[in-house]
Amino acid sequence: MKKLLLLMVLIPSLSMAETVKDLKSLLKIAAENNPEIKISKREREISNYQFKEAVGRFLPTVKFQYTKTSLSDVPAYTMSLPGLSPMEFSIMEKNFYTLNLNLTQPLFTGGKLTYNLKMKEELKTASFYQFQETVLKVLTEIKKDYYTLSEAKSAVEIAESYLKAVKEHLKDVKAFFDEGIVPRRDFLEAEVRVRDAEEQLENAKRAYRVALEKLRSDAGRSDIEVEVGELKYLHSNFTEKELLKAAFENRPLLKYLEKLKKGANYGVKLSYSQFLPNVVLSLSYDRTDQYPMNGNFDRTAVGIAVQFPIFEGAQRFWKVKEAKAQKAKAELSIKKAKDLVRLQVISAYTALKAAEARIRTAKKMVEEAEELLRDSKERYREHVGTSTEVTDAIAYYVKAKGYLNSALADYNRALADLEYAVGKSLNTAQKP
Repeated sequence: MKKLLLLMVLIPSLSMAETVKDLKSLLKIAAENNPEIKISKREREISNYQFKEAVGRFLPTVKFQYTKTSLSDVPAYTMSLPGLSPMEFSIMEKNFYTLNLNLTQPLFTGGKLTYNLKMKEELKTASFYQFQETVLKVLTEIKKDYYTLSEAKSAVEIAESYLKAVKEHLKDVKAFFDEGIVPRRDFLEAEVRVRDAEEQLENAKRAYRVALEKLRSDAGRSDIEVEVGELKYLHSNFTEKELLKAAFENRPLLKYLEKLKKGANYGVKLSYSQFLPNVVLSLSYDRTDQYPMNGNFDRTAVGIAVQFPIFEGAQRFWKVKEAKAQKAKAELSIKKAKDLVRLQVISAYTALKAAEARIRTAKKMVEEAEELLRDSKERYREHVGTSTEVTDAIAYYVKAKGYLNSALADYNRALADLEYAVGKSLNTAQKP
């Protein structure tokens, strides 16, 4: 009874698994659940908070302090007059409070606040492009996972059709063998083909399961089911020169590094500002009952402080060196990133063109394999062909279908890589 109740509880939860029926919905799920995207989003929030903190440095600082003091003893003095007994007076109360309200406003900081604000603003924008780059990378991986899963599903279907074909051939061979028309060798060969087809089907199912789990892992959802469609061939009509130009204009990675470079420039200016003086306006109000016979004593003070740094152990000097090194590092990072983007575009583009050529070849192979298989089956039924010819024709047909399936998957994965390298979707014309 307990097992039955447990099963009844589990069945609804199993049925709640979401089924994703298209790539667009899958990309949306990944954008919401992928851990890498979530981390990048948090980093973007942190950068935004740092910018707001830099803005707040321009505002005045107001501090309030209240102190209650109790002394074990206080200084006193004694005064004596002729004809009178000596009198003792306390300089301060044994128990008193002190209240202080202070406002500080920077008037001049040599550019420290301004350059710090501009630097944080550039870093905030840089974090936005970094977030875009992360999203682009993750969604590209999701696309490739989807195409791999579609390839694996087609491979399972091809393996199933192969198994079905060799089983049908085995029936024909057995019938001919029982009638004494064909030798035992043909029958044994047909059985071996069936076992080979069964093994290929198991391997295809295993590859499909692995592809599905990888897709779930990258999407950040282990409970989804994915329905994949047939792989399509979308003819590309762009040139390498156009793609490189688009990549250098649109790739978030390059925009991110450009903003880091601008931030580093402001960092150098900020380091130089450490050598300039600070001018601070200070307003304060104090109140206390510390002094006897004065009751609550209060005062207001206004002051302007000029702080000029003379020597701080060469710290400022090394900060300038550090800031210049950061700037040089940012410049080198941009050059390296441009070389990387160029390599990614060329690599994906050449892979795309190679896959297109394979698709054209594979389609011809499938047509030829279909014709060969029909002829081989007809020749075998007419007893002018051998069983080996039929099984070879079946194997060749399956190989041609698998080759086409692999070429289509490679094309779509290369297209996803190319769109990632360029930083935007590419317009392609669908071909049958």
